[in-house]
Amino acid sequence: MKKAFAALVSFAFLASILLTSLSAQQKEDDQDLFNLSLKELMNIVVTPAKMSQSMGTVTQKIDIIDAKEIERSVSGNRNICEVIAKLPGASVSVLSRNDANWGTYGGIGPKYSTYMLQGLPLDAFVDPMSLDLNAIDHIEVQRGPASVFYPNYLSQDFAGNQSPLAGTINLILKQKIEKTKTLFMTQYGSYNTLNGQIFHQNRIGRFNYFCGSAYEMSDYTNYGAEGSWLNMKKDPEYKKKKIYGSLTLFTDKDEKQKFTIFFQETWHVGDSGQIYQGYDHQYSTVNAGYDIAFSERLNLQSHLGLRSYGRTWQESNLGVMDILKTNNGVNQVIIPVDLSLSWRHRKKHLLSVGADYQGATYYTWSDPLLGYRIYGNKSSALQGGVYAQEEWHPHAKILLRGGLRIAFIKNRIALISGNIPDRGSESWSNLLWSLGARYALSSKVAFYANAGSSFATPGLKSSGGTISMSDLGVPGHDGQLPNPNLKPESGVSADAGIDFTISTGFKVGIRGFHTRIRDALVDIVVSRNPSQTQSINTGSSASSGFEIEVSRRINGLLSWFANGTFLQTNIKNDLDPNQNGVEIPFSPKFVANLGVNWQTPFGLVLAPALNYNDGFYDGTSKTWRRFFKPGVVLNLHAAQLLAKGDSFTLECFAQFYNITNNKFEMPWQFKNPGFSGMVGIKVTFQ
Repeated sequence: MKKAFAALVSFAFLASILLTSLSAQQKEDDQDLFNLSLKELMNIVVTPAKMSQSMGTVTQKIDIIDAKEIERSVSGNRNICEVIAKLPGASVSVLSRNDANWGTYGGIGPKYSTYMLQGLPLDAFVDPMSLDLNAIDHIEVQRGPASVFYPNYLSQDFAGNQSPLAGTINLILKQKIEKTKTLFMTQYGSYNTLNGQIFHQNRIGRFNYFCGSAYEMSDYTNYGAEGSWLNMKKDPEYKKKKIYGSLTLFTDKDEKQKFTIFFQETWHVGDSGQIYQGYDHQYSTVNAGYDIAFSERLNLQSHLGLRSYGRTWQESNLGVMDILKTNNGVNQVIIPVDLSLSWRHRKKHLLSVGADYQGATYYTWSDPLLGYRIYGNKSSALQGGVYAQEEWHPHAKILLRGGLRIAFIKNRIALISGNIPDRGSESWSNLLWSLGARYALSSKVAFYANAGSSFATPGLKSSGGTISMSDLGVPGHDGQLPNPNLKPESGVSADAGIDFTISTGFKVGIRGFHTRIRDALVDIVVSRNPSQTQSINTGSSASSGFEIEVSRRINGLLSWFANGTFLQTNIKNDLDPNQNGVEIPFSPKFVANLGVNWQTPFGLVLAPALNYNDGFYDGTSKTWRRFFKPGVVLNLHAAQLLAKGDSFTLECFAQFYNITNNKFEMPWQFKNPGFSGMVGIKVTFQ
């Protein structure tokens, strides 16, 4: 606690020095003020309605993380989740560079805020540690319910199906290339980590394209807590390779029609600190889209995607000499499709209708060194939906929004835990709704409110598990325990807030929210073996909270932000006193962020950022759950321009993660390994 307090004081003192020393730059001329105001007015988003809109004309709370902010974000665990960690309501808990994020958004658990790529859903657990940020133009984050306009993600792995009940995160690709750019970057740092990246973008006539590659290798470090089941006997190694590219073709000179295709392939191989604990993962991502503007009022969009996840890993019997026990694997393929039509009518109103579909296949296998595979779970699933949403402007200051979705889900299960189930297929349908309103009291003050519902079925990993019930509590038998009696869950979420513009570049926001889920599915630790989890239904889960945020752009060189989120979560389960009245796993009571972006006239950039997390539990059982308090994580991005010519720039940079060396423990006997740093050189040709 003393360390955390000292870090907070030090950071606040540093920020005050920066702000005070540059206070003379606060006085901007009229031209600078005009440019800032114009830039803010041009904050255009597509996520709320799949059509370009100003942020001031939507009911939802939207955040934009632009390319410059992405570049200055420090990601110690190589995960896109860490880029959004500075936003209100987010609690990121990335277990390691090799593992997924098990944090929460809006206090309601890790699977109630989805990820999307250009509006098509992604896996919130896998894809943030796979996709390359060089392909991303900006990130749009919608806080609050999005489950009518966007579907669930039909994942059967990790925590199963993912719902945008608490929000959605949309990764927007670079499409229209304004100028040619080629980037070479290399960096070296802690744990003998070596990283290299190549990126090129160009425009030839109506063809806009980019392509890139990234490679990282490392002798990582022990990220297991003391006495951890991870039992690392050496530094874990990993190599991660990525190749990606995109082509956007505007088929007419007015750029009213465009075709876009994007692909990425990621290979992630290494071990978990033991000879016979290797893994080999391969992730494939494809997005294709065709948009056509029939007129200024009518727009059609269609998208098709492919998400392929192949993960293999080894398990060993530990002893004086470790012996390979099994090779194991999970394979999952998901194909999302959507089609939407947007119609602006009566000048200001907007009607959007659409349909979407997902097909998924999933199976698990193990090879106990017998020369053949034994299948554990095997299934396929499909999901369809049709929706309509109207945005109505009865008055210049008033916006009303309403929408409906009819959702249909069907699971076909061939095997569950190696056995043929009693029921081979099951289907569900549900009617979802969404409402919203915005009232602009003046040009500087606006009120908004939103509400929506959701419906989600359990994934096959949750119901079938990856190990059998006979493995309960057995050391070395790690994985997910089955629970075939799981029920679907349904939820309702609402938020309301007020946005103030104090002056040009000076904004304050306050937002309250409440989410309640019936028969909520949560993953819990059920025995003294923390590597074993099980999904259960609780009676109901509820999260209430409020956020307050302040951001100040002093001029083109200096800005700062601060925000805090207060949460109160509760699980009600009258059938089990051991789970009644406990907090939702991974949901802290308080999260805060503070950051500064400072760029000097001579090319030095400093971007310190501090995150504070008050702590959370890892399960719902009063008997087995543990409390974890990450406390303070202080990061710093620093860069210096070394040379600049007519066609090139040369820059050196450094990224320092967890400067206070805070080695806090995390769920499943993981720990944050503490401070790490990277220094590098970037050359850009234009």
